[in-house]
Amino acid sequence: MMKVRFDRNTCTGCFACYVACIAEHHGPEEADARSFRRVEKVTDPAAGFQKNVCPGCIHCGECINVCPSGALYREETYGLVLADKEKCTGCRACESVCPMQVIRFDEDGKAEKCDGCISRIKEGRKPACESVCCTGAIRMEER
Repeated sequence: MMKVRFDRNTCTGCFACYVACIAEHHGPEEADARSFRRVEKVTDPAAGFQKNVCPGCIHCGECINVCPSGALYREETYGLVLADKEKCTGCRACESVCPMQVIRFDEDGKAEKCDGCISRIKEGRKPACESVCCTGAIRMEER
């Protein structure tokens, strides 16, 4: 079982993970391509600086607990939380409980979320975001 760790203190806000996510999940011709990562501005008044961080889905499963249609589920082999658009009713219950605020909805109102780059993991590779994170702020770990 896999778990995604994100360390906002280590993240420098370089956006490499954000761009890698877009490149992995969308073709170059898609004008409306979006990353499954979210950009968040963080201010530390004590240190006197502001930076961007790019949190993404940590596959915690909170969304599964509130999905009335079973559209969100934990994949058995790797434990990643996946979305089945065919089952999604568009109720948006998942959106309100996501601690990372990264579930979004497509033009048909169906839930979309990070799949942990499951196709890459099945090939023995790291998720796109982790593979480009130079500080190690994003790590896929065994539970």
